[in-house]
Amino acid sequence: GLCVAVAMPGEWLRTVFPPPAPPVQAQGLTGAARRLANVADTLSDIADTVNAVCARQMPPKGENFDFVVEHIARTTCQTCTRRSRCWVRGYATAMDGLYQLKPTLESTGHVEVEDLPGQLSVCIHPGDLCTAANHGYRLWRSRRQTRARATMLRTALTEQYSALAGALAQLAGKLGQAGLPDPRREAKVAQLFGGLGLDALECSVTSDLAGRLSVSVTIARTRFAEEEVTALTGEVSRICRRDLDLPEITHCRTVTMLHFGERPVFRAEFGAAAHPAKGQTVSGDALEQFCDAAGRAQMLLCDGMGTGRPAAVDGQMAARLTSQLLRAGFAAESAARLVNVALGLKSAEQESGATLDLLTVDLYTGRAGLFKAGAAPSFLVRGGVPHMLEGASLPMGVMDSLVGRSTTFGLDAGDWVVLVSDGVLTDGTQWLLEQLQLSAKLGHTPQQAAQTLADAAVRRAGDKQDDITVAVVRLAQP
Repeated sequence: GLCVAVAMPGEWLRTVFPPPAPPVQAQGLTGAARRLANVADTLSDIADTVNAVCARQMPPKGENFDFVVEHIARTTCQTCTRRSRCWVRGYATAMDGLYQLKPTLESTGHVEVEDLPGQLSVCIHPGDLCTAANHGYRLWRSRRQTRARATMLRTALTEQYSALAGALAQLAGKLGQAGLPDPRREAKVAQLFGGLGLDALECSVTSDLAGRLSVSVTIARTRFAEEEVTALTGEVSRICRRDLDLPEITHCRTVTMLHFGERPVFRAEFGAAAHPAKGQTVSGDALEQFCDAAGRAQMLLCDGMGTGRPAAVDGQMAARLTSQLLRAGFAAESAARLVNVALGLKSAEQESGATLDLLTVDLYTGRAGLFKAGAAPSFLVRGGVPHMLEGASLPMGVMDSLVGRSTTFGLDAGDWVVLVSDGVLTDGTQWLLEQLQLSAKLGHTPQQAAQTLADAAVRRAGDKQDDITVAVVRLAQP
């Protein structure tokens, strides 16, 4: 019987004994991944189509100074008794004279009779001509502004479509790689919560492709004390037979969601120090440091252009939006592109923007990614020796499309990464490298190192002091 089975064609065997279907939840995730991928492709196609159509369009009538000339001819010259003399026999002279009004209109916004050039000295209605020229110029300028605003909004919309398409494609890839659920552990976790009087509305226990376990539980809205969270984490860890980290707890209207992940290999230790620019009470720099539910340490520094409250608004807006997108699972570049659109629309009527310095560290592997958009150089300290990390780029909110620079590198326990705003580097980088080496030799904590650097930058800047911010993260063993 075994020989017969071996001799049978593989296709026939698969027909008789089909492979087992994946679990229902895995099928659902795969289907959701496909749908997200289709949505991402559609948004990308929309952005490409809109850009292609707009690129092929001819400029609409009235986009040059001919609009003003035609307005004068239609409103003033059409009923004039000398119309034939000016526009037939003296056409070239009349056109030359009218075009000489353009510099005056652009510099002052209006023309007076005394501003009329010699070519228009034969005009018998100079006052009406000036009135028509001023009105036509205001209409032309309004049309240009409307056109520019429409172009800006169209660019922002297509950039947003493109950025969302990229983010959705990344999320689809993550869903497509989702691990298989563990029904046995799910039942035990649900039983644990039920025994505590917290019936699980939803409960899932899954392992990703790297074998790391994650537990997600949704219950009725509940507040936990710190010691309760610690005890609950210990019980879930015992049931799942894994060393789980404290959960990320999210309260949403009537429910509370707890997400447990395996304790990372590394632990992030943060430090930060800041001083506002000389004569200012608020800083244009904004800093966020946190660890997310995916086991990543995030440290981002935004520097609003200028100083004072306007710069603080741009810096805080950029940092907060970027932080929210990162917590929602967006990758660094996708988050930065969406924030770039938001800043561009916010600053449409005035020049503003913000730099972005974003460090993401996978605490399971030590792999780090540094994304820069107009930010100052950063620094890596390894084995007590500092190294400079640079990336030339433009700030967010300045260009229609974000031009950033990404760098990846590995980190190990004891390594530091330091982000600084440009105010720290008023006196160059050499002193900072020497101070970092000294701090590492003295065994400073990240907070001590950040404070020392910020205070030294203030002393060195003197009267030229700009906003100063120093952010430090060090990897350590748990």
